[in-house]
Amino acid sequence: MSKSIDVLSEEIDELLLRKLELMQEKVQKNVQMETLLKDGHIELAKAKYIRGKENISILQVPNNEDTVTSLFDLETNVNDNDEPAVCFDISLKKSSSETDEPKDPVKWFGVLVPQNLRKSQKRFQESIYLAVKIANVQAELTSVLSKLKALHIEKDNLCSANDVKT
Repeated sequence: MSKSIDVLSEEIDELLLRKLELMQEKVQKNVQMETLLKDGHIELAKAKYIRGKENISILQVPNNEDTVTSLFDLETNVNDNDEPAVCFDISLKKSSSETDEPKDPVKWFGVLVPQNLRKSQKRFQESIYLAVKIANVQAELTSVLSKLKALHIEKDNLCSANDVKT
């Protein structure tokens, strides 16, 4: 049984409002991301200034792929309700029995590193969590847009069917 035009219009209105809310949330989170990355780069520059540009550079990063590992695990969940919705989650890696805790990358630059380097690391880690939130907002926005498209098609079909009958 098809819905009436009024019900479809109300559903479209609700989805349009949700779309606007999601767009606003995404813009706010993108601005937060920009601020976090800017602050992280400034703290990194301060650390390089304090320790010297040779002591904090790409040369201290190990070039062996076995040494460089991610500190985070990304999980992707797909919910198959009416429409498939993707949800992302990120967490710090847990230690396993065969390997030790993931090494702290700040220790590549020495034992006594400037506080600015740790602040920089914290800002970049916060930006990773924020990137996951932005991805979740984008996934929901994509879902809302596909629902809106389907409702518009249904409404157009209903309107054209009503015009033919009368």
